[in-house]
Amino acid sequence: MILYTYQSQEMIFPINEADYTNQTYVDIPGGQLQLEKVEEGQGGLGSYRIVRLLSSDPNLYLNPQYAPGQVFSVSK
Repeated sequence: MILYTYQSQEMIFPINEADYTNQTYVDIPGGQLQLEKVEEGQGGLGSYRIVRLLSSDPNLYLNPQYAPGQVFSVSK
C-alpha cells in the first residue's frame, strides 16, 4: 500500500499512544500547528509548545511566531 501524505509515519502509525496524549492540533490561517502541553510553571495556564507547523504556504515557515519550540497560548 502506498500512502501519499504530508504527515510523518509516526503520526499515522503511532508507536506509543502515551507519547501523543498531551499533543493537540490548532488551526491557524493557512495551516495547522501541532502543539505539546507544557508544564504549568513553564508557560502558564493553557500554554503549549509548538512541535510542528503543517502548511503549504512557505511564508508561514518564515514567521518566527510559528517556529518550533515557541510557546503558544490556547484559549478554550
